[in-house]
Amino acid sequence: MDEKLELMYGSLLHDIGKIIYRSNSNEFVMDTHSKLGWEYLSHYKEFQRKGIEESVRFHHYKELCRAPISNDSLAYITYVADNIANGLERMEDLEEGDKSQDEGNHHPFNRTAPLSSIFNIVNSENLGIATGSYSFGMGEIVKYPSETEKSYSRENYAKIKAAMDHDLRTKLKVSTDDFSSLLQWVESLWSYLPSSTNVKQLVDISLHDHSKLTCAIASCIYDYLKEKNIRDFKQELFSSEDRRKAFYDEEAFLLMSMDMSGIQDFIYNISGSQALKSLRARSFYLEMMLEVVVDDLLDRLNLTRANLLYTGGGHAYLLLPNTKTGKDKVAAFEKELRGWFLKMFTVDLSMSMAYQVCSGNDLMNTNGNYKQIWQGVSQKLSEKKVNKYDAKDIIQLCNNTHAQGERECKECLRSDLKINKNDLCSICESLIFISNDLRDKSFFVVGREGNVSLPFGERLSVVSKEQAERLLTTGNKLRIYSKNHPFTGKNISTNLWMCDYDLASTDLETKDLGIASYADREMGIQRLGVLRADIDNLGRTFMNGIPENYNSLARTTSLSRNLSVFFKYELNNILEGSKITVIYSGGDDLFLIGAWDDVIIKGLEIRRKFEEFVLGKLTFSAGIALFPPQYPVSKMAFEAGLLEDAAKQGEKNQVALWTKEKTYSWEILAEKILAEKLTVIRNAFKRNSEKGKSFIYKILELLRNDDQINIARLAYLLARSKMSDRFSQQIFHWTQIPEEKEQLITALEYYIYEIREG
Repeated sequence: MDEKLELMYGSLLHDIGKIIYRSNSNEFVMDTHSKLGWEYLSHYKEFQRKGIEESVRFHHYKELCRAPISNDSLAYITYVADNIANGLERMEDLEEGDKSQDEGNHHPFNRTAPLSSIFNIVNSENLGIATGSYSFGMGEIVKYPSETEKSYSRENYAKIKAAMDHDLRTKLKVSTDDFSSLLQWVESLWSYLPSSTNVKQLVDISLHDHSKLTCAIASCIYDYLKEKNIRDFKQELFSSEDRRKAFYDEEAFLLMSMDMSGIQDFIYNISGSQALKSLRARSFYLEMMLEVVVDDLLDRLNLTRANLLYTGGGHAYLLLPNTKTGKDKVAAFEKELRGWFLKMFTVDLSMSMAYQVCSGNDLMNTNGNYKQIWQGVSQKLSEKKVNKYDAKDIIQLCNNTHAQGERECKECLRSDLKINKNDLCSICESLIFISNDLRDKSFFVVGREGNVSLPFGERLSVVSKEQAERLLTTGNKLRIYSKNHPFTGKNISTNLWMCDYDLASTDLETKDLGIASYADREMGIQRLGVLRADIDNLGRTFMNGIPENYNSLARTTSLSRNLSVFFKYELNNILEGSKITVIYSGGDDLFLIGAWDDVIIKGLEIRRKFEEFVLGKLTFSAGIALFPPQYPVSKMAFEAGLLEDAAKQGEKNQVALWTKEKTYSWEILAEKILAEKLTVIRNAFKRNSEKGKSFIYKILELLRNDDQINIARLAYLLARSKMSDRFSQQIFHWTQIPEEKEQLITALEYYIYEIREG
């Protein structure tokens, strides 16, 4: 068996014994989690491999010192990787379950400790440290922290163990093709379990995040040592204290960043009759393209998605080994990828790549250099984006450019691609073709055949689960992705969390009409609402939001994963039942289009749930605009983007509603405008149905004019009306306070939109 594969399995499962220890009902069984872990795994013949055994049994210092293993044991690599992933926070003479430190001797481990939220310490310099933690859950994708006291019982962990028993016995295998299933399995079961229960430290890194990162680091160390022809791992990594410390200073790693440019223009600059229908398909295409590019690079480097730190919003970060072989492969990969982008998209869409060398100490921040490696890769990526193309690229671009005057694609208006009889280019044709399948099917197949072009001669098809299972039996080399439903099995590369909420494609009444049908209504203005939003100061948060003494790769990846799963998955649950389609949600960007009032109400709910999810440590700002359904999509995106920019001025954490002048805090919009003033208006006109829209328009006309005489006219108008004295007095009171008056105008406009025709 491949030695590296055993290392990957062993390092990913090295802490499995923590679940066994915490689930043990016998108070007097105090074996270390390392010993318990191997005793447990050894019952499954599939995992009885030397590299797995030694990585699980001997990944702690005290046990490794006296382990009866050879100098080339993979346990030495797992030990170092475990330390780097931990940030060396763990005290080397302490191990969860150690007999010499029972629970009566004041050792720091509390096996009932819950997982704390990573957001507790985010931006704590200004906002303080929170105490949020998660209730126990098994298989839950998203949980919200709270500050109530919690504990995880032995019975809780026994449920996890029972699920593990079943899957290890019936589903999980040890092979290259099955490793992605193990990654998904670890994510599904371990994401809300604490990696460490040492309550003298922060308990905010999940067992999933720590295990995955340990596996990534171990894979890098293995390749780094292999290229240097080092087989005596003990001598190199463990032989003395000086030797152990020296390796942490070696630049054995590369922090790589990928960034796709031209995303917004590609998605929004379409103007044909099917523009609204193909919006989501274009966004999905770019998401899948990035995922496939990442997997292709990892395949060439003989790495796995354990080494993928983050992907979303057109960005990806990976941890790679600092080897000449690896850097040569990256350079060849980048050149080939650049050629494909030029051929397919000219300079309209591109991908840049850069990396920064770093050491274990850099990743752990023990030397204070952690921020510098992120700044370094960011600077190098910026330089790459400025100098994307060399002379050969420019020649290729000129050769690929067709003569002017040829037919244009009616959707994207490109004339440099072959146009079919339906006046569509190959890209638009393929994306329109799969748009319905995206609605109905949840598996994506990447291979040599398919509907949509991808880099490196690959193509993409969207299929059902039954079709995917049939394709697996053909023997063809395929990569299969599932969407929002993790599966185990060979060649199913990974589950992708994707916010794909789209009522227009699932509701029978709107299925054939698409997004434009959201504007249809019996009463109220027939308009689409568009929301664009992103998280405020997210770059600054990643760079400075985690206190220096806690900053490490483990916390950065945990923060990234939590934010990603909120926007890529939880948003589906929040939007349930609304007349909305998600065009894009990932990274820190959000684009929704739907019924105008649903967009506003759900925008407020997203903000409320996000605040709960991050314990108030992050905010986001948004622009919400209204458009007739025939309005060009590119202009919808542009104008909503201008409103988003307006909301980000000054204090941020705001929403610009309809115009830049109507920029409010979320609380003002929710509580003062909608809950207070709009409610008063609705109730008043519901009781007095004789007063029509002309009366409201007259009120608005008087309010919009600041002349004092108009306030007198408003008082006269209200006095002569049949509206209640209480309503009239309340309206007049609000007109005396400038902020309240502006809020009243917005509430009246909202009500007009609710009742007016057309």
